Amino acid sequence: MGKGGSSSSSNTTQNTNVNGTNAVSGDNLGVLVSGVNGSTINVTATDHGAVKAASETAKASLEFGRDALKSNEHAVDKALKMGGDSVTKALNFGEESLKGALGITKESLDKMETTSKGAIDAVKSMAAQSNENARTAMSIADRAKAHEQTGNAPEMTKIVYGALGVTTVGLCVLAYRSSR
Repeated sequence: MGKGGSSSSSNTTQNTNVNGTNAVSGDNLGVLVSGVNGSTINVTATDHGAVKAASETAKASLEFGRDALKSNEHAVDKALKMGGDSVTKALNFGEESLKGALGITKESLDKMETTSKGAIDAVKSMAAQSNENARTAMSIADRAKAHEQTGNAPEMTKIVYGALGVTTVGLCVLAYRSSR
């Protein structure tokens, strides 16, 4: 006869709720991700405030470097100008010193030449006068000898005294001229 039948039933329900909305309020520096179930997310976050600050720091550093180079260039220019001026002044001083020394030397040599010429002229004149005096004395001596033989001694004495006087006056005049 019949037996009754058998029955079985099963029910499985899986619900996945996805909500893709985010709400942020205020200054949020974080990262919000929504609606990405089962996904691999690679996120690169950039802090734009830090980038801006780094950019400004780099700009300030470059400006400082530029200003330092300009200052250094100015200092080097001044140092080179001072060195050039010092060398020029030293050479001018040396040139003026040499000109002065050469001028004094030339003046000294000119005065020595004048003095030497005067002394040589005086010696020549004295030698000529001495020669003349010697001739006169010889002439007087010859006459005296001739008068001595003839016995005219007092007149000879007068002539010798006269020649001696002329010689003395001549030597005095020469001495006076050579002292000037």
